[in-house]
Amino acid sequence: MCGRFNLTDSPQVISMLKGFGFNISGLRPRFYEPQFNIAPTESVLVAALEGDEKFVRDMRWWLTPAWAPEITTKYSMFNAKAETIEQSRAFKNPFQRRRCLIPASGFIEWRKEGKLKQPYYICPPEGFCFFGGVWERWQKQGKQVESCSIITTAAIPEFETIHARMPALISPKQFDLWLDATADLYDIRPLLKPFDIADWSYYPLSTSINNGRIKTEAAFTSTQAPRLLPLKEEDA
Repeated sequence: MCGRFNLTDSPQVISMLKGFGFNISGLRPRFYEPQFNIAPTESVLVAALEGDEKFVRDMRWWLTPAWAPEITTKYSMFNAKAETIEQSRAFKNPFQRRRCLIPASGFIEWRKEGKLKQPYYICPPEGFCFFGGVWERWQKQGKQVESCSIITTAAIPEFETIHARMPALISPKQFDLWLDATADLYDIRPLLKPFDIADWSYYPLSTSINNGRIKTEAAFTSTQAPRLLPLKEEDA
């Protein structure tokens, strides 16, 4: 699963997306600032394509299906499993027509170590990455909310030392295909295969990060230097 992530180099990511032709005019100023310990139900940066417009704006990270009677957290909708996304009433249509990109600088995952669930921060060598996601527009009684979900897939062997699942990752060369609502799903499904992150780094965090209200850079410092995956038992 993917339940927390950071986006610490927002200006660089936004500039990159602008270079790919995304309209950034609707982006609120606060999203140019570093975002730490982003948690479900919060607003996140999303890049998507609707019609002929490629846009970047913020959406609620907890998908609300268009047919839902109300916005609720009754069901866990911040992640969508790649293996069952096409069978899900909530995710099937967004997967077919409204796929998106969710930029991140890294994400947090918890590993059970004895009685403790130890949080680790996992980050790419490039400084940022793009999660594959789906988005939806909910409209009821004059109110409109755009929301999204991060797709998860089975972990590669190197990451299984931390967790059995990982976010689906989309590379820049795959952006156009991934976002194309007219693309055949036969061509889309291979993009959800586990991404090779064997050159990514990880390091342990204080369990204080479990509190979603902690949003400081200091919370992501560690007494241990970053190490390359996979996690070894002596590093735990």
